Amino acid sequence: MRMDSRLDILRGSLQTFLLAIGLSCASLALPQDVGTPDSLATEPVTAAVVQLLAVGPGAEDKNRECAATGFLVNEDGYLLTNAHVIADARRCLAASPGTKIMAKLARAGARTAPAVSCDVVALDDLHDLALLKTERPLPEGERPAYARLDPVEVAEGTAVAVTGHPAFVWHPTTQKGRVIRRAALGLSEKSKEKSDVIVLDIPLERGASGSPVFLQAGGGVVGIVERQNPARPSETVAVPIRYAIELVNRHGVRWYSVPR
Repeated sequence: MRMDSRLDILRGSLQTFLLAIGLSCASLALPQDVGTPDSLATEPVTAAVVQLLAVGPGAEDKNRECAATGFLVNEDGYLLTNAHVIADARRCLAASPGTKIMAKLARAGARTAPAVSCDVVALDDLHDLALLKTERPLPEGERPAYARLDPVEVAEGTAVAVTGHPAFVWHPTTQKGRVIRRAALGLSEKSKEKSDVIVLDIPLERGASGSPVFLQAGGGVVGIVERQNPARPSETVAVPIRYAIELVNRHGVRWYSVPR
């Protein structure tokens, strides 16, 4: 489930404008579809989800646009996604020095979504995780929610949900399912070492990489979507959240647990 890369003529013209003025310079209000899904108000995790965007010159001087998902873990603008999302974005931006990944922030009841540029704080290639931070904090009135993390070892049959931006959808969408098994897979091209993973019975499309996997009961994030199972497209592979907690702890980043 790699970062979705395709030409989008209408959105490409907007992104060309963003490149022209410099993606890293400001917080920008990107237009959204009219209206906001009810899930923004009812799902506690949904408001913490961000769409990660990168755009750069592609073949024949046409824009190449990449998108994936991430989610905020505290009010300071730290967010989690996959390491391969960063690799894909850097390829997308390779011909555009100085441009950065943008995070489009969801806001309940809003018709526009502010977008801010992000710095990469740390990568964990073994578990395909990345820690990012928005370049500057948003004003308190625009500050989005953050997700609460739950390091519980989820068992087979556990009811979970995933909120993200699959297939380039502008608003975050939520799909529900269950954990069908746990496994060990190699997630890094740089190492043969395997990582524990959670396998879900939720079919997700490209662009959902980095989405939070959270408990339907309680809302705590228990994993991060890594990819679609290539052997079984109806399944999704996710990385247990404990690896992400280890990553943020190594860098002294504050995160919040689910109240017990």
